[in-house]
Amino acid sequence: ELFLVSLPLIISAGSNSLMSVADRVMLAGYAPSDAAATTLDLLAAVTPASMLHWTVVCIPLGTILYANTFISQYDGAGKPREMIASLWQAVWLAVLTGLLLAPAAPLSPAVFSFAGHEPAVIAQESAYFGTLCYGSPLLLLSTALSCFFSGRRRTAVVMWVNLIGLVINVALDYVLIFGRFGLPELGITGAALATLGARVGDIAIYAFLIRRENRRHQLPLTETLKPDVELLKKYLRFGVPSGMHYFVDNSAFLVFLFIVGSLSRNDMAATNLAFSINSLIFIPLLGFGTAVQTLVGHHIGAGLVPAAVRTTWNAVRMSLVWTGTASVLLILFPGSCLMLFRTLAESSPDQVRSIETVLPLAATLLRFVAVYSVFDAMAVVFASALRGAGDTVFPMLLTMVSGWLIMTLPAWWLARSADTSVTSLWLTCTAHIIVMGTAMTLRFLSGRWKQIHLT
Repeated sequence: ELFLVSLPLIISAGSNSLMSVADRVMLAGYAPSDAAATTLDLLAAVTPASMLHWTVVCIPLGTILYANTFISQYDGAGKPREMIASLWQAVWLAVLTGLLLAPAAPLSPAVFSFAGHEPAVIAQESAYFGTLCYGSPLLLLSTALSCFFSGRRRTAVVMWVNLIGLVINVALDYVLIFGRFGLPELGITGAALATLGARVGDIAIYAFLIRRENRRHQLPLTETLKPDVELLKKYLRFGVPSGMHYFVDNSAFLVFLFIVGSLSRNDMAATNLAFSINSLIFIPLLGFGTAVQTLVGHHIGAGLVPAAVRTTWNAVRMSLVWTGTASVLLILFPGSCLMLFRTLAESSPDQVRSIETVLPLAATLLRFVAVYSVFDAMAVVFASALRGAGDTVFPMLLTMVSGWLIMTLPAWWLARSADTSVTSLWLTCTAHIIVMGTAMTLRFLSGRWKQIHLT
């Protein structure tokens, strides 16, 4: 059951990861016509900008994603009306919070400037972030609609929708970044617009499938359309800490990236390349975590706590095989993992030279990724199991303490020294993830999550 539910979600998360990597890869092969920007400026800009957007959006996104747990528990308990009502609460939250995020777009230049980034990089960061920020309702609504299927263990639907979205994103990247078929050359703004275009495709497909599902099974879709105050209160009680968990995690990493960016452009570009490879390992774990959260929620809703425990430990074993294999490859062949970025820059000798200046450092940083990936898997799986049971406050508090006291503040203190290297900062990141994996494991073993009841 775990394999059948998780595999489509792993592929789905992988496709989302590839959407981000596609932006970076195509930008690595793009030579800006604007003399004020270089390829390295684009590569140095895209990760901080996307992480700032993720940090801004992750509280509503994490709250909306908690519809997975409510839908799965009500599905397991055989309560279709409450299940559909949970979907509608997520939809209303997506629309409302997405619109409220738009005013954050004009503030981004001040944020990136405060971080000490170079002016050319700030201009590119602001363009990418602003475009994504104005399109936040599309991302949130797509996420809310996907919960209708993932929460009911119909994860293959989510997989196919995300794969179609990936195709749309890559096609639009090519057209909008480089200005093909008579369209203007938009560079990094085109990469952000391509991402939003893929979300529009997702929403259209989900809406069609939900309508078809309603015709087939006569679900109480229209009867539960209006906001349910009592359900919304319960939803926010458990969902907001889940969203805050994402926020404190990503804000800590965002500040960490800003600190790295204050060292030099090359340090930032090498870090971005390393995190691009890391995302290929980590983001599929998020899909795996969604499967664990869904199955644990379903089993608990059906009163099958031992099944929830078995599912979690099976997930741990599978995730350790995945990250362990990836870690070995990163240790043995770090340079080979980065060659795609160089290959795509070969059309321009200047771009090749720019990329080659940061590849050795990026290869060194990949060894840190290899060390912490196994602990990352433990943190994701056990945190997902805890959230599926309704234990959302502990993961939030742990992430806040570890992310800021073990990673971000020590990195800031180290960066004050003129001779600090980027590898010193990466040591704090590695220590944080090791603590997270260990502490989440101990919390799950304590069994306190078994005493929480959502339905």
